[in-house]
Amino acid sequence: MAFTACQSKPEDPQLGFINIGFSLKLPRGMQQALDSLAPGFRPVLVGKFRSDIAQYAAEAGGGMQALFATVADFDGDGTLDAVIEGTMPGDSALRVIAIMNGAKPFALDVTVIPQYDADAVGLYLSRPTGSRAGTFQLVDYPDSSTVYTFARGRFVGAKVGN
Repeated sequence: MAFTACQSKPEDPQLGFINIGFSLKLPRGMQQALDSLAPGFRPVLVGKFRSDIAQYAAEAGGGMQALFATVADFDGDGTLDAVIEGTMPGDSALRVIAIMNGAKPFALDVTVIPQYDADAVGLYLSRPTGSRAGTFQLVDYPDSSTVYTFARGRFVGAKVGN
């Protein structure tokens, strides 16, 4: 009798609500992928978002959102991936990085915003109700948004709004 080796599904990232907002827990492989692309990367802290952003995001997206991260199966492989915004030590830019889960997790830069207010962040990540699989938005409230879709190994952005 022949036995086939079972491949277990990779652990999913977890975006959870805690007493001070949201937290993102990345499985070891995804964290290693992020660390190798962006050593020292730190997500935007909830308290750094402008006060009107959380209210707008909740109204526009149908409930409270993490703002600094979103989790979904962006590449369609059946595992949950994560997109996160944050900064690197010594760099004043805001980076949006995707960490793709799977047998061999990898991280990739989605976009870099060179000029933003680090003390009153007005850009946040969202997966609005009814959005297409494999997409997320980088919302630049109140001006415009960019919808990113994963295709052919990378995210492609399309501006919506003003």
